[in-house]
Amino acid sequence: MVRFLIVWSVFSAKDCVDKLYALRRVFSRSGSFVLRKILRYGHLPTLLIIARALCALGLAGRDVRRQNAVATANYRCLTGDKGRINAVWIAVRRRLLEEAATRGKNRRLRREIRRCARQLDAVVAPLHQARTPYILAPLHTVSDVLAGMVGARVTPGSAGVVISSSAERYTAEARALYGERLSWCSIHQHSNFLASELASLITDVAVGERNMIIFPDITPDYTQQAEGALVAKLPCRLFGRPARLHSGVVRLAGVISAQVIFYHLSYRRGLRIHIHPPVAAKQSAAALPGVIEQTLRQYPQEWLLWHSHSLYFINH
Repeated sequence: MVRFLIVWSVFSAKDCVDKLYALRRVFSRSGSFVLRKILRYGHLPTLLIIARALCALGLAGRDVRRQNAVATANYRCLTGDKGRINAVWIAVRRRLLEEAATRGKNRRLRREIRRCARQLDAVVAPLHQARTPYILAPLHTVSDVLAGMVGARVTPGSAGVVISSSAERYTAEARALYGERLSWCSIHQHSNFLASELASLITDVAVGERNMIIFPDITPDYTQQAEGALVAKLPCRLFGRPARLHSGVVRLAGVISAQVIFYHLSYRRGLRIHIHPPVAAKQSAAALPGVIEQTLRQYPQEWLLWHSHSLYFINH
């Protein structure tokens, strides 16, 4: 009888746990549905003000809050400024904006994306008409998803995003979600399919059929952790000290003699784009550190990678 009660208790407890997890999934799906409706029809700047106030109350997760200390220490060490980086809010705002632009289909935000794309196209279209190859190089500010959506809308209206790893996670369903003609390929991952995708993208860019989007400010240690191997790094000086940048954009620009168009997004009661003049492939290595440093100094609360421990000062 005792053995029966023990077995019965174990299975009853397991059944309760399963029911709790099922209930949690239901509430999670319901909450996501409600959030998307709010982000679709709500006044986005007001919603972000409310979300920031909730963040200030400490409702974010502990792991995210810990990033504040690392981000602020990195910022103060590099710039000498006494300010603080609110990594929690940067992460929360990114998530909300991406949900609003994709699943939420917020009309205001989508108009702002189109406006940013028109401004970028004013720089891109003349190069395309002159049959001059170019590469779009957005920095990790506000949201890499929104930066990609902007880049996909400019002439010729299709783009491939080059990332460091895990390109296979972007399925057809994910691509359809963004509502743009976007594809993804990896610059490092060992896969014949992904390698052929990158080769195809390079060819398309050379003849002006697609845009290439690559984020030049990805930190080298991130790529090393993602791939488990050392990658090519570009030695330079950043914030007055020796540094190493990921060399992907410089190498790819050199392959097709492409102009590099650096840009980044910011958000001040609306999405904005900041575009640098095109840089020739041979000058891209010299220009890249200045572009990154200028952006981090002028828009520190927009940058997504402050919490990376090594940043660009990895020791090999």
